[in-house]
Amino acid sequence: MKYWKRNLFLLWFSQLMVMAGFSAMIPFIPLFIENELHVTDVKQLAIYVSMFSFFGTMAYAVFCPLWGVLSDRFGIKPMLLRGTFVTAFFFPMMGYVHSPNMLIFLRFITAACAGTTAASHIMIARTAPDDRQGFAQGVLTTAVWGGAMLGNVIGGFLIHYFSYKCAFWFCGILYFIAGFSIIFTKDNFVRVEHKKQASVQHRNPHHHHGVPWLPAFTNSVWSILALFLIMGIIRQFETPYIAMKIKELSSPETAAYWTGIISAIVCCGAILSGVFTGWLADHLPPKQLMIPVMLLSALALFLQGAAHTLWLFAAARTLLYMAAGGIQPVLQKFLSALTPNRKR
Repeated sequence: MKYWKRNLFLLWFSQLMVMAGFSAMIPFIPLFIENELHVTDVKQLAIYVSMFSFFGTMAYAVFCPLWGVLSDRFGIKPMLLRGTFVTAFFFPMMGYVHSPNMLIFLRFITAACAGTTAASHIMIARTAPDDRQGFAQGVLTTAVWGGAMLGNVIGGFLIHYFSYKCAFWFCGILYFIAGFSIIFTKDNFVRVEHKKQASVQHRNPHHHHGVPWLPAFTNSVWSILALFLIMGIIRQFETPYIAMKIKELSSPETAAYWTGIISAIVCCGAILSGVFTGWLADHLPPKQLMIPVMLLSALALFLQGAAHTLWLFAAARTLLYMAAGGIQPVLQKFLSALTPNRKR
C-alpha cells in the first residue's frame, strides 16, 4: 500500500497523544482517590484502586470485540474517531467527581468508548506490507510507550505543582488532538459480505470448529489470543498499585513526582525494546524471541518485588519493561502472520 507510511506516521502521532493523555492521570489515580476523595484507609484505598482498574479493563474486554465487529462492517477509521473524540469529552469529567464510585463509573464509560490502540495496530496490520509488519508494529509500539513516558512526566509535574483537575483536562485535550490526526489517515476498508466469508471459511479445513458462537479462527490464532489474555492479566496484576508502592518508598509529598519520573524512565526502556524487538521479529521466527523475552521479564518482576529502595525498584521496573516491551510487537507479528488479511 502506497499510503502505509503516512498511516504509520499519523497513527504513531495519534497514539503518542492518546497514551500521553492516558498516562498523565491513570498512574496517579491511587493518589487522587486518597488526596482528593479523602479515602485514607489503606485497605479501602486498595479496594477502590482495584475496582477502578477492574471496571476499566472489563469495559475494554466487553466492548473491544464489539468495536472490532463494527470495524469489519464500517472500517477502522470511524472506530478510531469515535474512541478519541468521545473519550476526550468524558475524561475531564473525572476531575470533578466527589466519590470513588462516580470515578469508577466514568472510568468504565471512557474505557468502553476507547480501544484505539488495538484499532491502530489492526489498521497497520491491514495496510503495511507483510515483510514490514514487525517493523511497523514495533514503531507503533514506540508511540504507546513514548506517549506513556511523556504523559507520566507531564502528569506528575501538573499534579505536583498545580492540581489533579489540570491533569484530567490535559488528558482530554490530547485525546482531541489524537482524533484530529486520525482524520487524515486512509483505510483500505472493503466490506465483505458475511455469506461469502462463511463459504470461504467453510472450505478451509484448518479453521477451528468447536463452539458455534466463537469466530472461526485456527487453533494457532486462539493460542496467540490466549497469550494476549495471560499478558494482560500479568500486566494488570501489579500496575495499578505502583503509585502506592512508590509512596511507601518515598513520601506522600513527593509520591506523584517520583511516580511520574520513574514511569517515564521505565517507558524509555520499553521504547528501545519495542523498536529492537520489532526489527528482530522481521528477521527471526517469533517463537525464538518469545522465550528469552518472557524469561527476562519474569526475572525483572522478581527483582522488583524484592526491591527495598526507590532506585532499586526503578532499576528493576525499567529492566522489566525493556524485556516486556518487546512482547507486544512479537505477538502482533505472530498473529498477523497466522491471520488472513480480511480477519486481521
